[in-house]
Amino acid sequence: MTWFEESHEIAVTVARKVHRRYHTYFDVSDLTQELSVWIVRRQDKAKEWLDHPLDSDEYKMGVKKLGKTLTRHADKYCRRLKAQKIGYEIRDEQYYPPITLTRLLPFIWSEILETRDSNEPRVSGGGAPAEGGNYIIQLFDIRRAMLQLNEADRKILRLKFYEQIPYKELAEVLGCSDTTAHRRVDSALSRLNYMLGGPNPFEKGEE
Repeated sequence: MTWFEESHEIAVTVARKVHRRYHTYFDVSDLTQELSVWIVRRQDKAKEWLDHPLDSDEYKMGVKKLGKTLTRHADKYCRRLKAQKIGYEIRDEQYYPPITLTRLLPFIWSEILETRDSNEPRVSGGGAPAEGGNYIIQLFDIRRAMLQLNEADRKILRLKFYEQIPYKELAEVLGCSDTTAHRRVDSALSRLNYMLGGPNPFEKGEE
């Protein structure tokens, strides 16, 4: 099998996988064709990744790189088509980067949600959804996503961000090293981010 045939098979697999989330808006053949065009236009890069012996580490790494790149491109393409079908702007989709999560997490366990910034004279959170301005909706989004995490992840996020426990003390509570405590917090944040839709795919350039 040549690198081109292999890249086409990877494109077909990626198209089927990504299309499952968008199947009501267009046919999978449209997405497969879009990925095939991407490969033709960037065949030097695809060949560089795949033109190695099948059992080599370079080949395996190349397959991962191409699959990841095509998945990201496919998701961008699908979101654009979905936006066109429904009639909204891509920028209206909300994403929660790590810095936003860490700022909002201390408030999601509160029984009373503050709707105003203590430093401002008027209600905050009234901005356009496209700008992430609705503070209350953001908190409820995170609360809903938190319920999808396992108990261990919810506990560690509560200890760190609500109870504000330093990493050294957190490590003692968890019975692990400081490094492991950091890693477990980061992993829990990553899983929460995934439940909220993952990182914003439109902030990354194409490979």
